[in-house]
Amino acid sequence: MDKLAHISKLLEQIRSSEGDTFAYDEGKIREVYEKQGANTSSLAIKILSIFGGFLAMLAFLGFLTITGLYNSPIGLFLFGLGFIVSSIALSKAFDKLIIDTFSISLYIIGFVLFIMGLFQWDIEENTVTLLTGLLALVVLSITRNYILLFISVLIFNGSLLTLIISNDAYNLVHFYVAANAIVLTSLLLNEARIIASYKKLAKLYNPLRIGLIMSILFGLIAIGKKDLLPVSQDYIWLSSIVLILILAYLTHIISGIHKIETSKTKVIIYSLVGLLLISTLFAPSILGALMILLLCFLVNYKTGMIIGIIALIYFVGQYYYDLSFTLLTKSIILFSSGILFGLLYLFLNRKMKADEKV
Repeated sequence: MDKLAHISKLLEQIRSSEGDTFAYDEGKIREVYEKQGANTSSLAIKILSIFGGFLAMLAFLGFLTITGLYNSPIGLFLFGLGFIVSSIALSKAFDKLIIDTFSISLYIIGFVLFIMGLFQWDIEENTVTLLTGLLALVVLSITRNYILLFISVLIFNGSLLTLIISNDAYNLVHFYVAANAIVLTSLLLNEARIIASYKKLAKLYNPLRIGLIMSILFGLIAIGKKDLLPVSQDYIWLSSIVLILILAYLTHIISGIHKIETSKTKVIIYSLVGLLLISTLFAPSILGALMILLLCFLVNYKTGMIIGIIALIYFVGQYYYDLSFTLLTKSIILFSSGILFGLLYLFLNRKMKADEKV
């Protein structure tokens, strides 16, 4: 109830500042909030519900094995599609946590059966991957269930990564990361416009946001983890170019928000940021983590900020471990980067405090 009271107070403050032109349906807001609260439970209950749903699906898979349907491509294919359709129908018909967890289990098992059925038909791997990605896109356009949308985003981007890996086109991972980074940046920076203008996209926004962040991380791990994929070190900077441009643009936006107008201040900030970004040109994974952190900080997305911080710590450590330099050189690189981070933080912090006093 404290949160509901806070929402009411916030709406009243907005109405007071905007005047009579601002209108809202308080009854509908209360109804949606109470409905959301009724379906909220502890993490333990959610885990147990999902585990129970998987046990039920495993029992059904055991039934398929006993009946010999595992040896039937058409049976696997039809059951797979049936599970996927059923999961979408259940999520649309019922808005309850226990039904959601069961539909998630149906959805995942459905995709597994769908893929197995296609492979048993001896269909080429690229074709199977493309069909899986297209099916995920179809589900994205139909369902409004948060978890199903999130899984669909991961399946679609996973299909793209699978195509890259199965065709030995490893350097295309850079374009995969760059494309997802551009989409994520556009999505987060236009959050208000998307939610206000497109009702359908507003429901897709949250799962699409976290799905894109996780998809980018998969690509960054593929690049940042040495020997995970045979990515050419000669082109390791490709995705860095796009990430640096995005980070430079974010720096410009943040400077505008804090009303940094003097030329001297701008030169100092852009110089420090430029040195920092150039020092990580050959570490796109670090740049990607920085981008996620800065973007989420800009739009106040706390979950994304936590993911960005964890990713940054991991990739910095991985970069340090993988560098083919002496221990002294590694230490100098990290020490220099740390000094640049510190100087940038101190300068911005000092500037913001000065603005507050004014």
